[in-house]
Amino acid sequence: MKTTINIGEKNIEFNRNWFTGSFTYMIDGEKRSLASALNPFTHFSFKQSKMYKAKVDETIVTIIKSRPLLFAGLRANNYKFFLDYKLIKEVEEL
Repeated sequence: MKTTINIGEKNIEFNRNWFTGSFTYMIDGEKRSLASALNPFTHFSFKQSKMYKAKVDETIVTIIKSRPLLFAGLRANNYKFFLDYKLIKEVEEL
């Protein structure tokens, strides 16, 4: 999954690798991590949704990733991006 959101004049690019499970975001060329591929809890979870928080200056972006119940690794996941509890973008990709 790769998507971009705009906050003010900044473009924040989110990138999640479906194979390794790593989840990163980039602000002004600086790459930051939300989930590491080296963490075993990135790969194994019994929960259907997971929440991530990304800090952009003084603003916090909340990302909720929801996966399907069956064959989750082979089907599209749903990503919802919230800014101050307001849904600003929704993406459904692998």
